[in-house]
Amino acid sequence: MRNMISKMAIAVVIIALSACGGSTDSDKAEKGEFGLQQLNTNTPDKDQYVMIETDRGNIKIVLFKETPLHRANFINLVMNKYYDGQLFFRVIRDFMIQAGDPKSRGAAAKIKLGETDVSYKIPAEIDVKKRWHKYGALSAASLNPAVESSGSHFSIITGRKVNDKVLNDHEVKYNKTLRRKMYEGLQVPYRDKINKLYEESKRSSKKKQELNEMIHFFTAKTDSAMQGKEFKYTPEQRRGYIEEGGAFHLDGYFTVFGQVLEGMDVVENISREAYDVYNRPVKDVVIKRVVILDE
Repeated sequence: MRNMISKMAIAVVIIALSACGGSTDSDKAEKGEFGLQQLNTNTPDKDQYVMIETDRGNIKIVLFKETPLHRANFINLVMNKYYDGQLFFRVIRDFMIQAGDPKSRGAAAKIKLGETDVSYKIPAEIDVKKRWHKYGALSAASLNPAVESSGSHFSIITGRKVNDKVLNDHEVKYNKTLRRKMYEGLQVPYRDKINKLYEESKRSSKKKQELNEMIHFFTAKTDSAMQGKEFKYTPEQRRGYIEEGGAFHLDGYFTVFGQVLEGMDVVENISREAYDVYNRPVKDVVIKRVVILDE
């Protein structure tokens, strides 16, 4: 079943990308928005590697096989030379550096960037137990967290060191999110009935009692469904956030689909660039090109 879901999900992305590109024949394919074509028709079930070459130095990244939708999409963008010439348009010290705006290429100084993206989105591929926002993580941006990712914007995490209490607080917050989603999901088949009962409860004490009983029913059902599903940081995750840092507050809401293997000194230097009111580096940080590595 998992393989079927994965194949179906990959098909969604390929269809979305095809809408931007057309035929798989790169010589005949109709170019879509920003000149994109569907060039990546081979999506091997393995980690893949890319090198981001910037005017500040190189950053080597592994793209995880466990996030096939994001990996295939990123590889296709690289094959289209989509990122070549773009800027790291947003930097926040002790947090991250961000790229992916096609209009950043050759952009005039002092203008706000980051509001342009490809039209399609990528379904979220979040597994907090396996992939988290550790130091050096490659994370997808999103305006609809935990549901879908931007088709082209990404961040490389630097982050700050934290203590156990901060991580404990995030566990509580994220588990509340999980519980709410579980509660709402269980109610979906009964939504019409609940809405009707809610309106009737305004006029009838009997219906109000029925509504309260239904609320208690779904609360108990949620308690049962949440057993064993609560999120808890592992000792490895805690040690990483405490000793190296990261962006723990993004865990559970944004997809981590890669990790920096070499060049974190370059990332750190970029994150410390002087920036303007839009968090854009005063001196442009240019992505000269991104290349796929054979490993």
